[in-house]
Amino acid sequence: MSRASPGWQPSDDLPDEIGGPSSFSMPEQLTSSTPWERAQTEVDQGGPINDAERMVRLSGGEGSHRVTWALQGQTLLADCDCRGHRFNDGWCAHVASLWWQWVRGRIVVSHLHTGRDYPEPPAWLRFDPPSRPLDDLSPAELDAFLHCDVADAGVRPFARRTDRSPGTIGNLLASAREKLGGDL
Repeated sequence: MSRASPGWQPSDDLPDEIGGPSSFSMPEQLTSSTPWERAQTEVDQGGPINDAERMVRLSGGEGSHRVTWALQGQTLLADCDCRGHRFNDGWCAHVASLWWQWVRGRIVVSHLHTGRDYPEPPAWLRFDPPSRPLDDLSPAELDAFLHCDVADAGVRPFARRTDRSPGTIGNLLASAREKLGGDL
């Protein structure tokens, strides 16, 4: 399901933010929150805009909201243009709806650097800030590092799944490890 090159470009009509969209994090009181209840009971009548953004229109709401929803590095970017998102520390019914849909396999989320699509949250996904920056890795190195070193998928199974040789994956991992400061 991977693409040769990601097709995401930031939208011109969204306000510029210092540091870009925020990383997704779960609220402490997830199950008792109104956004979480809405996410489970209302239907999202929106759809994808591009690889990184979706239009969310909940059946019980009054309008559509543009949500950044994409993987970057080891984290999920999540940002909504609604007031609830701004006032509730990045949690709103629109973000909750996308999370609910993703964990149930109803939407696919793209990784902005590797171009790989994920029909469910990957094992390497982190909700806290990553311990090391991964910006210096090429898309192929990042892909191999996330799946083999972070998610512990194994070189051979990952090579089979991506139609690459184990030697290629091993070389990508060696290069990623070197760029990240040695053996990990």
